[in-house]
Amino acid sequence: MRHSGYATRLAAVFFTAALLVSAIIWPKAGSRFAEGAADLASKTDGAPMATRVCAIGEPALSGAFAPLDDVLSVSPLGGVTAPGESLPAPYIRVNTRSGDQTFKRRQTNALAPAKADIVAIERHVERDEYGRAQGLSWTVHMRSCENISFYYDGIDEIDPSLLDRAGGLRAFSEIGSPDHMALKTQLRVRTGDIIGAANGFDVGLHDLAASPAPLARPERYRSNTFARAEVFGASQELIAAISLDTTKAKCALDYLPAGLRDVWAAKLGDAWGIKRAKGENACRTALVDTPGAAQGAWFTDAAHNASTTKVSAIALSPDAIDPERLIFALHGRLPSLTPDMVATARNTSEDNVVQDFLSFEKGEGRINTPFAQVNDYKMHCYQRLRVNFIGPLINGVILLQRQSGPDESAAGLLKVEARGDVVSCIDLKEPWAFTGDETTFYR
Repeated sequence: MRHSGYATRLAAVFFTAALLVSAIIWPKAGSRFAEGAADLASKTDGAPMATRVCAIGEPALSGAFAPLDDVLSVSPLGGVTAPGESLPAPYIRVNTRSGDQTFKRRQTNALAPAKADIVAIERHVERDEYGRAQGLSWTVHMRSCENISFYYDGIDEIDPSLLDRAGGLRAFSEIGSPDHMALKTQLRVRTGDIIGAANGFDVGLHDLAASPAPLARPERYRSNTFARAEVFGASQELIAAISLDTTKAKCALDYLPAGLRDVWAAKLGDAWGIKRAKGENACRTALVDTPGAAQGAWFTDAAHNASTTKVSAIALSPDAIDPERLIFALHGRLPSLTPDMVATARNTSEDNVVQDFLSFEKGEGRINTPFAQVNDYKMHCYQRLRVNFIGPLINGVILLQRQSGPDESAAGLLKVEARGDVVSCIDLKEPWAFTGDETTFYR
């Protein structure tokens, strides 16, 4: 490997010298020389970053994710995502300031936060509920050293020069359908280089040297790259490049230099810059799955591996901004929570199921119990639940019961039912019990 790298660099020296001689003999070729040298440098700048040892005692990132003047806030996504997204999303979102028009955000440049290799690029066609194309988004995966990988998601426009260096769209492979295409590549970028443009985007970072998060079912958050490559007909190398080990997700802000980290951490808050993130760990990007408790992500399919975008699940966790508020994030079927329990709730045209997230104040005892404390067969009741944070109250309560597995290694299951026959937990007849309309969820 070392001899091969030396030979490559030696070839680059001779090639550059030849270009220089050509530029002297043919002065008009100067611009072509510069373009050729730059392109060659991007491909021969030493070994891939993924093979380089991370510097000890130095931050893994060295620059900003975007021009700070364009950034309104940084939202810690925590373990709760918007309805319909994959679970969980333990990352951060960069929210830009207002644009020229009301309710429009300004577009900003997404910048490389370190010297890194772009190891993969994904292209997504966004469609509405009727299947009509609404636009494109891009995901760019980068690697700065052997232990640090990070990515930008939700980029509206990728930088044309990067796409050109990658070989253009003709070099991409379909991942399941033409709506999702991807390309494995190795493009060197420097701190501050433009990756693309967006009116807000997500930043995810994985520290491969870190201990995995303590999860009840960690295997749900790791992809079987070989199996997926066979299913989608893409190369195993490409699938591996875009697959994430969510158990090692970390807050990207913690990997910035101290001064820059403080500036960005001061922007942690909600999407509209109104509320500041509270608590000791304001970034809160650790996964919320709590072994032996109800807190975390639960799936209606016991075999679900959390790798698809069509997730039928719920997430139970503290709010990413204010941990004193708790969240029911409903990503799929909870038939007992019907639209008539809340007048303005969204519902599907197919089966009339509410899909949204509900928030409420943390309580104690059996009522509004923090999810991390629900760890037995007792029935727990949740009341005064609100749609989102400022929506109407639910006309009803939610009953919840966690049932342990047959031994300590089993994750158990969770049963949930919305009851519209009462509006307060104390109005329920004792002993609290399901009516047969409950939904069973699995880790």
